[in-house]
Amino acid sequence: MGDLKPQSVAFAKTTRPAIGSAMPRERLFARLDGAPGRTVAWISGPPGAGKTTLAASYVDARRYRCLWYQVDADDADVATFFHYLGHAARKLDDAAPVELPGAAALRDVDLASLARNFFRRLFARAKAPFALVLDNLHEVPAESALHAALEAGLGQGPKNCCVIVTSRNEPPATRASPARWCAWAGSSCAWSRRNWRRSPS
Repeated sequence: MGDLKPQSVAFAKTTRPAIGSAMPRERLFARLDGAPGRTVAWISGPPGAGKTTLAASYVDARRYRCLWYQVDADDADVATFFHYLGHAARKLDDAAPVELPGAAALRDVDLASLARNFFRRLFARAKAPFALVLDNLHEVPAESALHAALEAGLGQGPKNCCVIVTSRNEPPATRASPARWCAWAGSSCAWSRRNWRRSPS
């Protein structure tokens, strides 16, 4: 990322896209609402299917306070992901970033425990109703340790908070099935390309 300051990169990666006058898609919104207590939703579909627009319009329709994170290839490095998401967390309450150990120290810690702690602290700073959107997770290879960190951490969302993931891919092979994905939060909404095509606007 060259000489860009963390604050500048975090701002670029957490700028929510403008969606203009997108048509509300209430049937899809209802699917994303899921069962009571669901805290994670996965939206997948091919390029141009409208995943980002659906996520952004859903957040608007449900009036969630939102922290938007644009995933890119650099986030395959877990330290990079936590670093910039931690800086972005200042948007929630203007306080200091959510700090974590540096890249070298991360090699010596329990990643699952660290991820749970990070997301607990992140959600504690958010005022409900709140949504964390991880947009374009497909940019990170399935073999990246980031997926294991997310599996451990995303279930920490409290009631009236949710995580929305958009990706061109179904949940990675490490989570083999939607049932495993649902186990992250106990009762989450796994949204697939097949569902997308069968449900009209």
